[in-house]
Amino acid sequence: MSGSFLVFGAGAWGTALSIQLVKSGNNVVLSSFDKENLCQIRKDRENKKYLPGFKLPKVVGVEPFSEKLLTNTDSIVVCVKSPYFKRALLLLKNNVGDNNLVWATKGFDPDNGGLLSSMVTSVVGTKTKTAILSGPTFAEELAIGKPAAITLATNTIDNPLLLAESMSNESLRVYLSPDPVGVQLGGGLKNIVAIAAGISDGLEMGANAKAALVTRALDEISSLGLLFGASEKTFMGLSGMGDVMLSSYDDKSRNRQLGLAIGGGLSFNDAVALQKGTPEGANAIKTLVENGVVNDQQPVLHSVYEVLYSGTKSNTIAKELMRRPIKNEDLR
Repeated sequence: MSGSFLVFGAGAWGTALSIQLVKSGNNVVLSSFDKENLCQIRKDRENKKYLPGFKLPKVVGVEPFSEKLLTNTDSIVVCVKSPYFKRALLLLKNNVGDNNLVWATKGFDPDNGGLLSSMVTSVVGTKTKTAILSGPTFAEELAIGKPAAITLATNTIDNPLLLAESMSNESLRVYLSPDPVGVQLGGGLKNIVAIAAGISDGLEMGANAKAALVTRALDEISSLGLLFGASEKTFMGLSGMGDVMLSSYDDKSRNRQLGLAIGGGLSFNDAVALQKGTPEGANAIKTLVENGVVNDQQPVLHSVYEVLYSGTKSNTIAKELMRRPIKNEDLR
């Protein structure tokens, strides 16, 4: 079953998703805040700014946002970075109507550390059909058509199977989850873990250390998830363990690259400059710690804040983590 999608956010991932949605037989329009970049994409059929080297199919519409784009749309997929998520909601809120509002944005409300779903409720209202799209997917591999799987989480769309089927094809498999809270947490917190894993590798601490670090961090994610009311099982799925593995072990991860640079001796500011922008994990941990969501009860996650924003040396934090009191592995 095909559908009609408005993908809002013409970065690398939004562009790659548009390619996949067309491959699935859907009508797709790509839009964003950046009118200049949209003009370039429409002219060259390539997003040279964010996803160079991948041609956009001619059937993908590329248009600045206007209300008329939603006239024949079934689903809106928001793919902007978390600092711009509220701005996107404010732009769309009066025109969502009966459309599904899906977001692939990973992060947290910068004002209070809350879930993006709470922001959606406050801006758009409670009657909108919503879903979260999250999982282990790099834009480049998605665009070229290498096999990938992702999770669509919703408890408000009446028949989410139809939506998942319309998005799926021979190279993209969309699984369903009834746990939007857990899927959001997994997608937002995995970026912080990727920074920690990068720092570990930058310090040349070895494979044993990184395996322990990532495993304990995943346990911290699960424990936070339970506090938020999520299902623990969700964190063993694509949006939890899957995304943690991808971002912590593959050098295409911008969050991992940030950690590598810092572990290798660069300051946070210099590492951010090297990435040409602040990766989502750095924004996320700042928001979560400064709003009291993450604290020293999540030592791996909290240690990333200490390194990035408190000026603590990476090797000092590594020693402190190893000197913590001994306890049962399953004790939270």
